[in-house]
Amino acid sequence: MTRIILFTGKGGVGKTTIAAATALKCSKLGYKTIVISADPAHSLSDSFQQNIKPYPTKIRENLYAMEINVEYEIEKNWDSIIKYLKTLFRSKGLDDVIAEELAILPGFDELASLFHVLSHSNRFDVIILDCAPTGETLRLLSLPEVMSWYMNKFFGIERKLLKVVKPIAKPIIDAPLPSDDVLDAVEDLYVRITKLKDVLMSRDTTIRLVMNPEKMVIKESERAFTYLNLFGYIVDCIIVNKVFPEDIGGYLSKWIEIQRKYITEIQERFPVPIFKVKFRETEIIGNMLDDLSEELYNGRNPTEVFCERKPMEIKKEGEETIISIKLPFVSKEDLKVLKKGDELIVITNGWKRIILLPRSLATKEPIGAKFINDELKIRMR
Repeated sequence: MTRIILFTGKGGVGKTTIAAATALKCSKLGYKTIVISADPAHSLSDSFQQNIKPYPTKIRENLYAMEINVEYEIEKNWDSIIKYLKTLFRSKGLDDVIAEELAILPGFDELASLFHVLSHSNRFDVIILDCAPTGETLRLLSLPEVMSWYMNKFFGIERKLLKVVKPIAKPIIDAPLPSDDVLDAVEDLYVRITKLKDVLMSRDTTIRLVMNPEKMVIKESERAFTYLNLFGYIVDCIIVNKVFPEDIGGYLSKWIEIQRKYITEIQERFPVPIFKVKFRETEIIGNMLDDLSEELYNGRNPTEVFCERKPMEIKKEGEETIISIKLPFVSKEDLKVLKKGDELIVITNGWKRIILLPRSLATKEPIGAKFINDELKIRMR
């Protein structure tokens, strides 16, 4: 299996540099590696000091990089669907500009970057995704599940049924019906989203949070850690970047003391391995990445899964089924659990996860829920 590592963190913490250095180390160890920038503000080219294309660009032996061109990806992947939606919206009286804007369904552009994980999984040993800042990444990683639900509601007509009714419905329905090409494209999108969900939820895919030892950054990282757990993603380590060396003292002595306090807090609060990276006296670009790549993981192989803590588990206990979801940094008052048909809905602080229940659970109802030691346990019967 291809090892997939995603990096995210608050803007400015150095995640692109960490992602680039990790990719460099993997390539040195003999893994054929690609690092993909999913951040609209691409900076991989600046890190490697090399012009990187929207397709795999060779950096050195075993190492490739690419910066995604979103407009090209949308045109390449969903042209037929978008053309149909434009026609549909125009038929409802919307002008061309509004129809064109509405035709780009939520998440189409971000989903393009994730599909590269699929398209390159058979070509590379390691895929590294340099994601956008935390908030956008959380939206990006919820897309496979959300888009699957969204498209099911939007294109919820069975294909066989549509073929039967289309000749009858066409004269009486005041809207263009999707062509076979559109239905083919939707079906292909379903298949790819399903595969993508499987890949992202596998034990070979983990997320690494990059942060600086600062109060606001730590708080944002705590929220990110919670929501990543909510959506079932494994965070296998935290990388604390830009740590001042203890021996520099002088003008920075107060900052060193503050950082020391926050590093202790990070180590106590996050239940995963912590790696620290010292602040460099020069900008880390080009050949400087080599030094960082050697220091970063303290001699350990960066492809290792440093923590296999499962965010969600389903277990049988007698006649009951227990769904357990780890949700650190959340209070009981922030949680809400609902069931609607075959969907279990968990809401916390404005984020909502819709869990499609398997058949064995779809007929059961929640009979109770407890939130103990940062873990939500929902009892179903």
